[in-house]
Amino acid sequence: MLVERIMTSPVRTLSPENTIEEALNMMSRYSFRHVPITNEEDKLVGIVSDRDVKMTLPSVLSDEDPVMNLEQPLSRIMRTNVTYCHPMDFVEEIALDFYHFAIGAIPVVREGKIVGIVTQKDMLNTFLELTGIKEPGSIIEIDIEDKTGVIYEVGKVFKDLNIRIISVSVYKNKETKGNKIIVLRVQAMNPKFAIRRLQEQGFNVLTPDKMGLR
Repeated sequence: MLVERIMTSPVRTLSPENTIEEALNMMSRYSFRHVPITNEEDKLVGIVSDRDVKMTLPSVLSDEDPVMNLEQPLSRIMRTNVTYCHPMDFVEEIALDFYHFAIGAIPVVREGKIVGIVTQKDMLNTFLELTGIKEPGSIIEIDIEDKTGVIYEVGKVFKDLNIRIISVSVYKNKETKGNKIIVLRVQAMNPKFAIRRLQEQGFNVLTPDKMGLR
């Protein structure tokens, strides 16, 4: 999936000359946690998070005037070493950036100019969409040998039963070398008949007792 499919665009920005108070007001008004900072040419020069803003405010126990801090320009607190991506990058690739750098948002840049932003919430929504969890249905997990054509073999069972597969996820079986776990979300509120057919075909369906659950 491409970044342009999930990014928020257009994106609201501020300039380095805007004040911390203006950033705070924008975050409050639009429920933002991150505001990209751009120059006169709409080129990305930094980013400010709600954490950056909160760190500039004095403690309630302090005698410091908070107004003085709020009037400071964003250039004083913005981070200039910004991780960004392109609209044609793959979501799966930028997911690694979110994971490795523990960041909350990634601006999207085309030809040097910001055209959107992707947040952790966007990534979570994408995950939910890819897993089909938003659609009613049931989940079936199958422990199977990692070999060519295995997805076709599983899919044929559901085709014969006229049961629609909403989504398919595959991940490594950490306990059995050479095996994968196939996670299916199917359009069936009661999957017992499908599970029985899979077992008849020799597939190892992970029922709760096989997963160590009771």
